[in-house]
Amino acid sequence: MANGIIEISFAARGGQTAVTASQLLAQFAYDKGFKDAIAIPIIGAERRGAPIWAFTKISKNKMIKTYDSVVNPNYMLIFDTSLLEIPNIRNSIKEGTILLINSNKPIDNTNLPKNIKIYLVDATKICIDNSFMLSSGPILNIPMLGAFGKITGFYDLEVMENIIRDEFGEKRLSKNMKVAKDAFNSVKEE
Repeated sequence: MANGIIEISFAARGGQTAVTASQLLAQFAYDKGFKDAIAIPIIGAERRGAPIWAFTKISKNKMIKTYDSVVNPNYMLIFDTSLLEIPNIRNSIKEGTILLINSNKPIDNTNLPKNIKIYLVDATKICIDNSFMLSSGPILNIPMLGAFGKITGFYDLEVMENIIRDEFGEKRLSKNMKVAKDAFNSVKEE
């Protein structure tokens, strides 16, 4: 935690809704009483399936005055395990980082720092089981954020429900909250 600011990185592929996840996380934290929260998307010439980054910074007690990308994240949400093979992503994982990985099997951590925590949630299966899909594939942001809320305690399902209702409307609320709850209840430490 640099200067009381909690830094979160999202590593995903284009179309996996990580940019939206970083924005929603900032809203969840602010609604839960954090003093400041900002989302920092990296938007460029990405295409569907290409590796992308998004970042969120949250602070419980001070205003955030840095708007640069996150270099030493406290937390990383990894939407696709194949991203761990990309040196730029793997090298951004430092000692003390807490990882939340969308996976249904254990992670090979031989090339990762020793002093990290890894949590797993099968967000893809949760999305498929609940038909929470776009034409491009599973909508991973809500289950990943449900699991993140559980492992950090930064916000709860009630906060998620209020923001999701405001952002996506009553019509989409039930399905969004179903996948959030499934992830919240199934995330586990590796």
